[in-house]
Amino acid sequence: MEKISCIDNTIKEREISSVLLTQCGRRAMINKFWCQEPTRKWFYKKDQPPHPRVFSEPKCQKHVATWYLLYRWLIFLAWACILVCSIFEIGSQKPVSVYDTWPIYLTNWDLVLGVGQALLGCFLVLRRWKLQKISDFDPSALMLGSIDKIYWYLYVVTTSTAFGVTITYWCSIFDPRIHHLDPLNIMLHICNSLLMILDFCVTSIPFRLRNIWWCLIIVFLYTVFSLIYYLAGGLDKNGYHYIYKVLDWKKPVQASLVCLGEVILMSILHSSFCFLEKIKSWLYLKVGKKLRKPYAETQISSTEKHANIV
Repeated sequence: MEKISCIDNTIKEREISSVLLTQCGRRAMINKFWCQEPTRKWFYKKDQPPHPRVFSEPKCQKHVATWYLLYRWLIFLAWACILVCSIFEIGSQKPVSVYDTWPIYLTNWDLVLGVGQALLGCFLVLRRWKLQKISDFDPSALMLGSIDKIYWYLYVVTTSTAFGVTITYWCSIFDPRIHHLDPLNIMLHICNSLLMILDFCVTSIPFRLRNIWWCLIIVFLYTVFSLIYYLAGGLDKNGYHYIYKVLDWKKPVQASLVCLGEVILMSILHSSFCFLEKIKSWLYLKVGKKLRKPYAETQISSTEKHANIV
């Protein structure tokens, strides 16, 4: 009987250990699936870079027509006009004429980004427009250069920043007792987003979710700048010891929450544009089929995938 009981105990111990090992194995597999695999795919998987032609073509065509070249220059002139009006306060109901504080505002950072990406876009489209006049020009042989990459970064960042500035200003900063709904205010905080949404509908520049940190860099840089500016005793254009009232570092908890809110807002905006780009491509495809015209797909074709991209 003692031997039988010992055998039974041994069998039970083995069963319990096998159950525990099975549970540990399942947990290990789950942890590997939910932690290691997505992390590896997110951080180590290299996406194929976009073809350079997407930075110089409209979404509806596979070549650069004259209308698109004129459109790009009009977009640049619009951004440049807003920038000049902002510096010299043209269109302001009560101009202050304090020019040394102009660079401290995030709205003006957005203007600089907008002018920069619009100028690079004009350069790329003009270059492509000249190249396609050559008889043996093949757009699939274009190579991804540093200018294309800078333009891609500035375009994606400006799109989210413009909407972030517009939403933040009208929801948290605008006070009718202090601010005026004048033409300059509309240009700075409404027209910036309108220009980017128009450009988003026309261009074929890709948005990728994993590039969300591009937009967060701007939030981080402005947060650090505003803190350093406050510690250095900087004043806004009205003489107050802060840049924005909601970003007053005398109240560090409030200012930190505002910065965290901007991080969340920019993340949501970038994710939304990634989703809207999918919808845009689907709509162009549907319209192309209804018109019985070949859809000017700006993605790389089977022959273009093997082109030399550096």
